[in-house]
Amino acid sequence: MWTQLWRYKEGTAIAVGLLVTGELLQLTVGPVEWKIFMWPANAIVLAVFLLFLAVAYLLRSRVYACRFITTSYAAVPALAAAALMTVLMGLTRQVAEGSPPADPVGLTRMLSYWPFVLTYVWMTAIVAQAAIHQLAHFSWRRLPALVSHVGIFIALTAATLGSADMQRLKMYCMEGQPEWRALDDRQQVHELPIAIQLNQFTIDEYPPKLMMTDGKGLPLPHGKPASLTADSSFRSGTLQGWTIRLLRRIENAAPATLGSMAGKMPPQMMHMMRMDSLGLARNSNGFTEWKQPGAACALYVEASRGNEKKEGWVSCGSYMFGMQTLKLDATHTLVMPNREPRRFVSDIEIYTRNGQNVATVVEVNKPYSIAGWKIYQLSYNEQMGKWSNMSIFELVTDPWLPLVYVGIFLLLAGALLMLFFPHTSNNK
Repeated sequence: MWTQLWRYKEGTAIAVGLLVTGELLQLTVGPVEWKIFMWPANAIVLAVFLLFLAVAYLLRSRVYACRFITTSYAAVPALAAAALMTVLMGLTRQVAEGSPPADPVGLTRMLSYWPFVLTYVWMTAIVAQAAIHQLAHFSWRRLPALVSHVGIFIALTAATLGSADMQRLKMYCMEGQPEWRALDDRQQVHELPIAIQLNQFTIDEYPPKLMMTDGKGLPLPHGKPASLTADSSFRSGTLQGWTIRLLRRIENAAPATLGSMAGKMPPQMMHMMRMDSLGLARNSNGFTEWKQPGAACALYVEASRGNEKKEGWVSCGSYMFGMQTLKLDATHTLVMPNREPRRFVSDIEIYTRNGQNVATVVEVNKPYSIAGWKIYQLSYNEQMGKWSNMSIFELVTDPWLPLVYVGIFLLLAGALLMLFFPHTSNNK
């Protein structure tokens, strides 16, 4: 071993040595903190790495170790170690970026795990040396391998070093108020080059559902709750032996007591007051149509089982009043769970430093891109539900992402070129 002709034993020893060295670094200095590589540090590191690769290739005729990098004896163990690290990452639940590892070894934060990083740096160096060798001894038959190796190198370096410049922030926008500040995962405030004003937030909800609960409030049947979807075509259905018949529906309703108080209180007080705290919702004698913030769907139903019959209102409630249920007997209560959002959309205006003013809408899975930022619809004030006057956006910027796409495109192009050029050895 370690004679002039190195083989897989030496390549495996190098790969294992990097894993052991990485684990020692992990235990002594802690995980890799990518934030220290923010621009321009990542550009400097990339320049130094490229210089090292060029010098290593120029010394390959004099230093056997530099020549060994371009062989399969170095590449195969490196690829095996990288594959092992990747599989471990896939099998281990990863913590959020910026959080400490959840295990003493560091596997739960693999992207900052020293063995993972060193293994991929070694593999990237091998890929780069192979690309330089193919470029120095260029032939058209080597074009597919050259393009593939260049693509892998660009994708790996851009994704790794560029991760320090990626920002993922949360912005809380109140209706009618421009906002240019956002929070990172450590709750630190960042002032952005763009501002967002929420004009209107809208939720489309799924039809209400009716469920049965037991005396402890647990859904029935236990383990697999049943429900009735009270859509526009619903007239009647059966739950736990009870026949449920819909008699009246009010899409936007409030307890009758609340409706009678609306004209006697200032709107600001009505908006701030939660009626359930006064006991008015559950003791209400009925519901009335109320097209104001805080309204919720209410259904007047009849429940019958044999000679038993009960009638009453059922509502999921809102931030203004509590849930209204219909108690049928000691072990059965008819309830309406909170309605699930089907689609929520923010009508916004975006302002940039260069004077742009863009009006657009943002919804889940349909982000908007501007000035290097992607704006995603993330959440809203779930307590207020469809009456939310706040929208939560996730803003993401990744300046190195175009380079990653270039690398992936070159990798795909190399794969296609292999169909037109015969294979040739890369070590000659």
